[in-house]
This record gives sequence, structure tokens and C-alpha cells, in this order.
Amino acid sequence: MDALLLQALPNLSHTEWIAHVAVFALNIILLIFAPFILRLLENGGDLRARVHLLRYLNILVLGLHGFDIFMLKINPAYQNYFINVGLSLMVVYAALFIYSLFCFFSKKRFGKEKEIDGKAVYLDTYSSRLIDLVILCITLITTVYVLIKIWHADSMLETTGIFGIFVAFLAFTSSIWAPDIISGLIILNTKMLEDGDVVLVDAYPDEYIISRVSLIYVVLFDVRNNHRTLIRNSRFTNSKLDNISRVAGSDGIRQKLSYKIGYPSFDAASSKERVVQHRSFMNRVDRMFKRAEEGASKDADIKINRSRDFSWSMTNAGDYALEFTLWFYLERLPNTRLTGTIRRHLIASTYKVNEAVYEASIFEGLNLATPDLLSVERVAPVERHSFEEKFEGGLEESA
Repeated sequence: MDALLLQALPNLSHTEWIAHVAVFALNIILLIFAPFILRLLENGGDLRARVHLLRYLNILVLGLHGFDIFMLKINPAYQNYFINVGLSLMVVYAALFIYSLFCFFSKKRFGKEKEIDGKAVYLDTYSSRLIDLVILCITLITTVYVLIKIWHADSMLETTGIFGIFVAFLAFTSSIWAPDIISGLIILNTKMLEDGDVVLVDAYPDEYIISRVSLIYVVLFDVRNNHRTLIRNSRFTNSKLDNISRVAGSDGIRQKLSYKIGYPSFDAASSKERVVQHRSFMNRVDRMFKRAEEGASKDADIKINRSRDFSWSMTNAGDYALEFTLWFYLERLPNTRLTGTIRRHLIASTYKVNEAVYEASIFEGLNLATPDLLSVERVAPVERHSFEEKFEGGLEESA
């Protein structure tokens, strides 16, 4: 049996067999532990697609490895083409793994720890991103060098070889990728925008949660529409950004609601009585807003800052109605990537305060509908003749 097995295998040296066994064993290990490795390097998310991709790559390398051994047996002049393809794939695989591993440790060492959704995560900082860029350059150059050595293409190491072409390519395309990398470093260096923050981007009406600030782009979660948005770093920083999660004071997020109430009718004869009627009207408006505040304070689902009272003012005296503006404060937004939590905190609370104001207006007898003013003019009546008179007059003229 052993003689038959030795006869079926190609005649290789002891060192060559050790190299083949090492490659085979490494692929088996990576095939088994792919989910654990990805789970270690990634912060959550659905990893099934990436696990399948890595396992398919391992199976492909194993197949190429076996086919290479078969070709060595049937053709002694075979030049290890298939094993070189497999080794090239393994080198690229190892480069991606080593880069992800170093980025993982640099984020833990030089990054910032933050609690999001009750879980401690590590975020990139300016220092960790610079280290990632250095690691990327070293890994890329090393990978290209190893691939050249595998294929015995040492002539490509010359000045006019692959590295010269690569440097020229980077120089000509720097206007495309360099602004995004620099903008990403600016975002991290300002320390004003972090994962989990809720921002308003200029020219876009919706609120967004920052999911990830990568090397080239920013991934955002649309709070209102519940979908993902991708925007380049350079375009992101060129816009006006409002970070709702970073308020200017300890009071919270200041919100406002505007209401238009029709002009009241002051029919008193004297000026003093009209002033009394005006004050009575303003007191009704004040009671409406205070009643709305009391109702909102009792509702636990309304995330208002209960230590700050509502304030209001008449902000406009228009042609059709008086405009009143109500200001109130919401609690600080929680650190989360869940759009539903932000909607309940930021949007639903504002709507419920608006509903409380409407209910209070019904109690106080104030109509929040903007009245329409119609201009009516009296027109003098036009003299009209009956059909019989016109008919008789026509007969007389014809006679």
C-alpha cells in the first residue's frame, strides 16, 4: 500500500514536500476558522457573505494545489503554474488579513473607545488612521514584491518596471483619491464627528447617523427613510454639517413649533376695555402652551428636558393671522446606530408636543387654522329687460 502511494506521488525533495504540506495545512486551518477570524476583526454586521468568499478562496487554492501535484507527476518538465496561481491568491489573502489585523490593533491602541447601543466599540482617530495609511503602503509594496518573486519576474523591479508604473499611476490619479483621504483625516482630527452621531448635512433635509468614516467615504443611516447613504469624504466636508448629538449647552436640543391664530375681535367701545380684551386673549394663548407643557411632561414617551420650561412669543403679525412660536428642549440623543431609537427621540417627541398643543387649543377655544380674508365689493345692479319686452319692441320697429 505504501509502495503504491509513493508511486502515485511525484518525486520531490524533502524541503519541497514540507512547503506543500505547509500550504495545504494553512488552507485547512483558514477554511475552518474563517468565521472566528472575521468575527474578531469586524465590529458586528452580517459576515456570512465574507465567510463564504474566504472559504471558496481556500477551496480554490486547495484544488490548484492538488492539480499542481498531479501535473508534477505526469509531466516532470511542468513549471508549477497552478501552484503559483494558488500562492498568489494566498499572498493577496494574507495581505488583506495582515492589514485588517494591524488596523484592528491600531484602533484598539490609538483609537477611541465609545459606548454605542450599550456595547463598547473602538473608533478611528487621527493617529490610528495615519498608522493605517502607513501599514497600507508597506503591505501593498510587500505584496507586489512577493508576487514578483513567486513568478520570477525580477525584471519588473527595475525603474521602468512595475514600481515605476505604480508610482506614475498614483501621481496621475492623486487628484481623485487624495482629497478623500485628506478629508477623512480632517473629519477625525476635528473630533467633532464620530460614529453614532446624528448630523444634518447642508442641502439635505433628513437627519443622518454616522455609521462609519472610512478611508475614502462616509456611510450614513437615513433616520427618516431608514436606508443607507454613502457620500465621499471630500463632498461630506465641503458641506455645512450640524452635529445634533453635540449640543452647545447642557439644556439639550432646542426645537421650535410655529402656530398661526386668527386676529381676535375687539368690539369694546373704550381703549381700556380693548386692552383688557387683548390681555385676555394673550392669557388664553399662554394657558394653551402651559397646558401643552403639562401634558408633555406627564408622557414618558416624549423625550423633553423637564428641567427647562417651555417658552413662547408672538413672532409675526401677518395679514391673515398672528404667528406664535413655541420653543422647548429635547434630551440629549443616545449613542446609537438604530434609526428607530433616533426617530422616537427626535422626531416622534416633536410631533407629540405638537399634538399636545393642538389638544390644549381645543380646551382654550383657540382655532389654529389660518383664516382666509375675503374682500367683498358692492356692485350697482344692472337694469335687465324681460324677453317679452324685447320681443314687443322688435315688432314695433319692424312695423
